[in-house]
Order: sequence, then structure tokens, then C-alpha cells
Amino acid sequence: MAQQLEMPRPVEPGDLEEALAQLTFTRTVDRSLLHRSALSEVFVTDSRPMPDSRYLVAAQLPPSHAYYSDQLLDRSLVDPLLLMECCRQAETYGGHVYRGIERDHKFILRSWSMRLPGLLDVPVGGEPAELSMVVDTRSPQQVPGRVRALSYDISMSLGGVAVGDVVIDVGYLSDKAYDYLRTRRRTGVASSSTQVTATPATVIPSRVGRRNPANVLLRDAAVHADHAVAEIRLPVENRSMFDHAQDHLPGMVLTEAARQLCVFAGAALFDASPAQTTMVGFDLAFTRYAELDSPTSVQVRPGERTDEGLASVLPTVRAYEVSFHQDGEVIAGGEMFTATLPQPAEHPTPGTA
Repeated sequence: MAQQLEMPRPVEPGDLEEALAQLTFTRTVDRSLLHRSALSEVFVTDSRPMPDSRYLVAAQLPPSHAYYSDQLLDRSLVDPLLLMECCRQAETYGGHVYRGIERDHKFILRSWSMRLPGLLDVPVGGEPAELSMVVDTRSPQQVPGRVRALSYDISMSLGGVAVGDVVIDVGYLSDKAYDYLRTRRRTGVASSSTQVTATPATVIPSRVGRRNPANVLLRDAAVHADHAVAEIRLPVENRSMFDHAQDHLPGMVLTEAARQLCVFAGAALFDASPAQTTMVGFDLAFTRYAELDSPTSVQVRPGERTDEGLASVLPTVRAYEVSFHQDGEVIAGGEMFTATLPQPAEHPTPGTA
């Protein structure tokens, strides 16, 4: 018998700002509803259903985190992938609590996209930041009595300032159906992250905007005339990337690998400093699993078009075409966008002109 979930108290009818003000940031929600093992990786603190098809989610961003805070950026900015993880948690929580997805079902990431036009407007300080999300679901695919897929539209505000939007397309499978799918599409049982050995990075952290080698994902990265390519290491020892056992490289890991290669390539191709470059958006679709027992590579090349919405409000926006490869096949791909911030003004030394 499926465990019944307690429905959060609905917000009172009224305008959206009033509803958002009712969200609380005093404690985290049940970590199992976010598919997280460690409480240190849980950021969602509250959620309320709206009278319409939407629901609201609150998350507290940690002032310091071994993975998300590990940035080389000279300017203090919230990490885009921390925002993405909060959106993933909001989607997962809402799927279980508001859309009836059973606890034992697997969430299959089909695609996701992000745009952060307001990223520079919300620098983070020393205090935990409060993120509010408005989530709407659409395009349900259903079989009798069961949802098979949903799209989530998420808008984010941080401290009352609009940051950007995320769209996540997710499919749902029972454990039995998932095991059948994984067995049918490969030879033998998929390896678990608990059974494989972590592989080391071979790229200097500062070249991908990082400080800690444990957060670097690239091996044997190389930049050519019109593209860059690298192998993705197995970061199974990193408890932010592999909070619990997985039988593939998760979408968050692939997205981080693409971000790092864009920063690496931008320095070589455009002289864009890794200490001044941040990811500000992407569109990625996933067609096959990135298996743990075969090398996975990521390739980026400068795109022919940029995102006009981002370029109109952010400095030096560049587009990259992204593709992920395994066993000679493209398993995922799309676009990623970076912005390179201007160098901070140098203050004159006292006593000099």
C-alpha cells in the first residue's frame, strides 16, 4: 500500500506576493521527497499549493558549501547550478506531493533549460539567502490512473529580486519498468556508483573556475581551432554530485561538465578569464544514459547565435553548442550560455595619482 503524503496547508486566496510572503525558511522538508540522502544537500524549506495549478516552494541557500561555493569568480555570485538544484528539488517534491507520483518511482530527466537574466542583480553575502519559486506543471502524459510525464515551469526570485526561469521535462517509471528499460538498452546489469572507482581530474581547477580539485570533472581537456573536448571523470567520491547510489552519470553532473568545458574553452578561444566567467543559461536534452562503465566525453563549440534576452542585460554573452558522447554515439546535447564580467576596477594606491 502506497504511503500517504501529508498535503501542505494551501495558501489563502490572494495575490501572488502575499502568497510568497507566507513561505517559511525555518526548517527543511522530508529529504526523501527530494531524492536526497544527506540533510546537508537539502535546500527546500517549505511549499504551499495555490488555488490554481501552481505551487510555491521556498529554499534557503547555504552561505558556504563545499561544492556550490567553490568558485573562482572575483565577484560574489550565487552559483547557477545551486539554483538549478533547488529547482530540481522543487520539481521532485511537487511531483510526489502535488501530482501523485509514487515514492518508489524513478524520475527520468528528459530535458531542462535555464535562463538567468537577473543573476548579477542578486550578489550573495555572508548570510543564507532565501529563494522563492513559483512552479506550474503542464503537458501531462497519462495512462489510466497514473502520470507518465510532466513539464515544470519554474520562476525564481531571490530576496524579492527576479533571477530567472527554469523548465524541466520529466518522465516517471516504476522500479520494475526502470530495471527493464536499463537492461534492454545495454548488455548486462548497469554498474552502481558504489561499485566503480573514482577517476581523477587532469585539469587544473583554476582553468575551469574552481579551487578544489575534487570539484573538477574534466580529464585530458583540449582546445582545437573551433571546438574543445574532454573526458568526464567519474566523481563518485563527491557527495554533492553523488549524494546516493546511481547507475549512471546524473544530469547535474553532465551539466556541470559542460559548464566547466565552456569556461575552459572560453579562456583559450576568447581570452575570457575563468575568474570572470559564469554560466547564465542552457538548453540540454538527454536521450540516453551516461553509463558508468564506459568513458563519456563532452564537446563544446562556439555557437552561431546567442540568446538575445540574456545578451540585452548581461555582459559579453557567448553561446556554445554542447554534445555528450559515449561509445561513438551522441547521448545528450544542446546549448549553453556564458557571460564574462568586466574586470573589477583597480583602486589607486594611497599617495599615488
